[in-house]
Amino acid sequence: MTTDEIIAAMLAGLPQLAPVRQALAECRDCFLASPVIAAADLPHWPLASRDGYAVRAADVASASASVPIRLPVAGEIAPGESTPGALPAGCAVRVLTGAPLPAGADAVVRTEDTRFPHAAENHVEVLSAAAAGQFVASIGSEFAAGATALRAGLTLGPAELAALAALGLGHALVIPKPRVAIVVSGSELRQKGVASELSQLYASNGVLVTSMVEACGGVVESLRIVSDDPAELATALRCATSADLIVTTGGTGRGARDVIGKVLREQEVSSMWNLKVRGSRPATFRMLRAHPGGRLVPHLALPGRPVAAMVAFSLFAWPLLRRLSGRAPRKIHYLRARLAAMPEGEHKSQRFFPVYLRHRKSGWEAVPTGDASLYGLAAAIGAHGFALLGQARVEATERLVRVLLPPWQETISHDAS
Repeated sequence: MTTDEIIAAMLAGLPQLAPVRQALAECRDCFLASPVIAAADLPHWPLASRDGYAVRAADVASASASVPIRLPVAGEIAPGESTPGALPAGCAVRVLTGAPLPAGADAVVRTEDTRFPHAAENHVEVLSAAAAGQFVASIGSEFAAGATALRAGLTLGPAELAALAALGLGHALVIPKPRVAIVVSGSELRQKGVASELSQLYASNGVLVTSMVEACGGVVESLRIVSDDPAELATALRCATSADLIVTTGGTGRGARDVIGKVLREQEVSSMWNLKVRGSRPATFRMLRAHPGGRLVPHLALPGRPVAAMVAFSLFAWPLLRRLSGRAPRKIHYLRARLAAMPEGEHKSQRFFPVYLRHRKSGWEAVPTGDASLYGLAAAIGAHGFALLGQARVEATERLVRVLLPPWQETISHDAS
């Protein structure tokens, strides 16, 4: 199966999460599940869009710098004041940006288009003609009552959330961010603050997967670091079924201690073993039942090596998170680049290798960042993506490679120059 076929099979029958009503503070980057209809006009009264003077346009139609029109100033209105009275005939009222216009005023003359020859007389000279509607935000100019202010399917960013707040709403019906339970397995792992033997390692995959989940629109519900003891691992995985997606690292190989698959036989409803792609270690995907008769929860098991976990997460976890959060499917992004130099070591087998990208006149150039044959964390520092290396995938004359860009690196930063 191709990677696209694997992803399609994984997503088949996997529904998006049910909509929930959440406080606006929790809705950033969520999908809006239903349209939002404006209950009232916004603004509900004509407002000044500049600091200046509210006038009748007809009173200043002939004003110019050489022949200014002199108007008495009948008062001042600031934003938030109650609806003002009518503008006296032949007068102006000083207004600040966002202030309601007095009845009868139909234009605003900017402060910079006026002058005060005799401030004590409380008059203003208008130096420029004003057309009706100039610098005036009319009733319903932002949102008209009964109109769709935000359509369903929008991703709620800062502007969309501000619009909801401006409409007087404190909550929105959204597809929530998927809740992800992470289980990192390995008897050789130790947590921070625990003394490490020479043959043991501090656990880093929990931090790695957490950051990838958050970068791809999910939220981490729980993180557990467990040994390879089957009973301990089984307990952690069963507890994880309260989430919307379970992601594990380690235990996907074929060794005697690779026990992820062995401990879930009773909960497993369906599985796709060895999601093997060229150049990457295998991952596995299965649907688990939370408890007898309970709901189904997708489970993706990533390889334990960090670089392999990053590649597998980009290929398989990202599409799962997009489906659950209501986003449309998208293919992983690849760049075609010229390999600046072959990394050290034999490359008879295909594998992904961290690279730094820089732009040249002839196109992108991929620079290997270091040895990634074991963990690859040092090589992954500062890497923009992962080049697929191996004799079968590198065009000998041009040394052209495909570079997988993780979802969090789809837009290459400015340092790639």
